[in-house]
Amino acid sequence: MPKATLLAFLSSLFVAGLVSPGAARSPMPTQAPAPAPVDSVKGTDAAADGDAAEGIVTSAKPEPAGTEASPAAPRPSALAAGPPADDLLPPGEAALMGNHPVDPAGVRFRPGKGLEVKSVDGKFSLTSRVRVQFRNTVTYGEDLYDDHDLVNDFRLRRARIAFTGNAFGKDTRYKLEIALSPNDSGVTDSVSESGPVNTPLLDYYFDFRQLRDLQLRIGQYKIPGNRQRVISSGDLQLVDRSLVNSEFNVDRDVGLDLRSRDFLGLDRLRYYVGVYSLLGRDAAADADPFDLMYLARIEYLPFGLFDDYSEVDFERSRRPRLSLGAGYVYQDNAPGLRRVRSRQPADGGTVDNHIVYADAMFMLAGFSAQIEFAFRSGTRNPGGALDEAGAPIPVTAPRDGLGAMFQAGYLLPNTPFEISGRYGFLRAAETSSLSDNNELGVGFSYYPGRHPLKLQADVFQYWRDGFTGAGAETQLRVQLQASL
Repeated sequence: MPKATLLAFLSSLFVAGLVSPGAARSPMPTQAPAPAPVDSVKGTDAAADGDAAEGIVTSAKPEPAGTEASPAAPRPSALAAGPPADDLLPPGEAALMGNHPVDPAGVRFRPGKGLEVKSVDGKFSLTSRVRVQFRNTVTYGEDLYDDHDLVNDFRLRRARIAFTGNAFGKDTRYKLEIALSPNDSGVTDSVSESGPVNTPLLDYYFDFRQLRDLQLRIGQYKIPGNRQRVISSGDLQLVDRSLVNSEFNVDRDVGLDLRSRDFLGLDRLRYYVGVYSLLGRDAAADADPFDLMYLARIEYLPFGLFDDYSEVDFERSRRPRLSLGAGYVYQDNAPGLRRVRSRQPADGGTVDNHIVYADAMFMLAGFSAQIEFAFRSGTRNPGGALDEAGAPIPVTAPRDGLGAMFQAGYLLPNTPFEISGRYGFLRAAETSSLSDNNELGVGFSYYPGRHPLKLQADVFQYWRDGFTGAGAETQLRVQLQASL
């Protein structure tokens, strides 16, 4: 190719911008290049988007002396949006939504609490925990299952994954707990094709603790009715809760409450006032806007606040500690006679329930004792359901009655061993679908890692109708709990 033709071709490429100006020196002096748009180089001004938001900042390389920098083509989005108007943002918003570095000292593991990651400024934290319970239950009674008097049951009783922490400040707390075991999901028969009846979502709520005397909790969680229900299943003294709790607790629901963990700063008082959907865990149905559950509860701790929602006195304090609680629940058109998620009566109706609770927790030098009372009175709203012959189904009576339980345990000095026991009973009202029931048992626990790692065994005797031989069962339970 002739040299003149080659020079003309290269000149046309240079003019068209297809050859980098840095590849050849311009024979003519040129003007300084226009500065690149703010968003074309990822730097401080682009921290709200892209690599800089992840802590990665890239810089343009300086051009060699005597060369021109080619003007970068601005992105259409950058031309449309323009530079961020920082002067229009609320004070502190940009910093709050930016990166929050994690100090290595803010990463730690605590047995039973889990792995915690915390930002340097303390505004964000995340703690993850895994807890599993392996249980074997042997039950002896008359015609328990297919005319067998003895039943042996191995199962994964609970398997939980929990995430807790704070977000956007130290006073905004959250909890997310996922339940994975067959019991948690409602699978009752591993042989048949019965599927789960619950979603894995157990708890998900936010606590807003900015005001000491007016804190707000909203989400799905355990309703603070009776004390033993709110105590974690991982912090129990015996293998499981009492029959009084099974009958009278109001379980989990979706709603909100106002509360204070230290009312008036007296180190003596707590209160709870809440309203809930009355549809229970996994509430996802339309309902009358006034068919709700209402709760009020107060707690008085005469010797000062302490961890009264754990059933074992691991601290072994020589100072007495006492917590007294009382609560009231009203359920307006509850779909279940016992709990909001319990079986609906055969006539298809609902019930208006009044439930009253009273409880106490006492601890001293390794000894712990608790007592609970519950009373329920309901009014039935018949559903008018008909049987196969077209006749009205009789209206089921409400489960009116009372229950009480007393439980105590003692940690042997200088050892991780505990002896405990419990007596509880249910008594039906004159007109009620509730049945009398009694339980009496003793337990032995070994705590190599307190509640996070423990081996428990208990033996219980149950009498369904008085203390006669009818309906009696003997139950032996052994359970291993591991919590990370």
